[in-house]
Amino acid sequence: MKTKKFLIFIIVIILFFSIVTNNNLYAQDFLICSKCGQKNEIVNKFCFVCGDSLDDEYKAWLTKRNKTRYKEEKFISGRVDPPRLFTIPTARVLGTKDISLMGGGAFGVAVHQSFLGTIGMGLGNIAEVEFSTVGLINNISQGSPTVSTSAFKIQLIPEDLFGLSFFPTLAVSIRSSADWKDVRSDWRALNSNKAFYDYNEITQRVECAVSSIGYNTRFTIMYGVVTFPLGPVKIHSGLMLTDIRVKDMAVDYIWQEDNDAPEERQKNLIGGFAGFEIEYNPQTKLMVEIKTDSKHEYNMETKEIEVSHTYVAIGGVRFFFTKWLSIDTGVLYQTNYKGIADAQIKLGLNLFIPTGSISDYVKTSVKQKLNKE
Repeated sequence: MKTKKFLIFIIVIILFFSIVTNNNLYAQDFLICSKCGQKNEIVNKFCFVCGDSLDDEYKAWLTKRNKTRYKEEKFISGRVDPPRLFTIPTARVLGTKDISLMGGGAFGVAVHQSFLGTIGMGLGNIAEVEFSTVGLINNISQGSPTVSTSAFKIQLIPEDLFGLSFFPTLAVSIRSSADWKDVRSDWRALNSNKAFYDYNEITQRVECAVSSIGYNTRFTIMYGVVTFPLGPVKIHSGLMLTDIRVKDMAVDYIWQEDNDAPEERQKNLIGGFAGFEIEYNPQTKLMVEIKTDSKHEYNMETKEIEVSHTYVAIGGVRFFFTKWLSIDTGVLYQTNYKGIADAQIKLGLNLFIPTGSISDYVKTSVKQKLNKE
């Protein structure tokens, strides 16, 4: 609940800031007659009250508008598209020295997921580095425990190669968890899980009832992604190899503790992802994606953590408040859910900071000022 309130608060603050910014950029969308002070529409050639010419007022308005557009285009030449859809990556990369801040999560009735965040920086218009938190899918805790990760992505085939806008873009990346993640069960998840309930019923011995489970895990993901531009539609598809390690598993019973600590175990999972985005209008994109995700499950019979695949699908929209601020919202569903009542609402904010463009603009302005002097 606190996460939801915090996210709503951040959304309100950013929306207010974006509205104020836009209003400042285009505050005067009318002509004020210098003779009588009457406001007139931009298309008016003469004041509709006193009939005086509005040529000088129009020239002043046009000069001010061009300056505003020039500054805006120097900072951000066009609308900034994050280098991913909801969760799957695209072959896009951030501009050099530019920074992106992305945050959000999936919220539902039955399962509560922590706030997930990402910060990325572009390197030389060909690569980017990223630090983020991701969620782990498991059957021993409510929601998804968050894991800190770092990633590096580089384009092998850049956008608009040879000036051809229809040429596909190719990028490869590697993402790794920063350290071992300690995952611990909670009583709500164990009590609501049929496998654990059946096990405790079958044993018919109080001392054998499972009270908690814990394990450590880390992972590394390597993937390649291709983006195909087809007019207003862009298709993104890729393959990924996930190397997952699990160790230090411990199971606690009501009256005794299983002190077995098996050695580190490793498993490779080969999966994929695909999605597309459609330009619905200049401010809105329709987005759909489907991907494989790793799932950690404790097996009551083998007493081991088993790693397998689950499928995740998300569909929704990306809405741009400004060129540098957008919001993603849609519906998330996983194949390990029991029904549509488990579906979650996906919500995320994308904030772009054109650090590279700002520094270039400042350097140019200072140089021009020195030349005038």
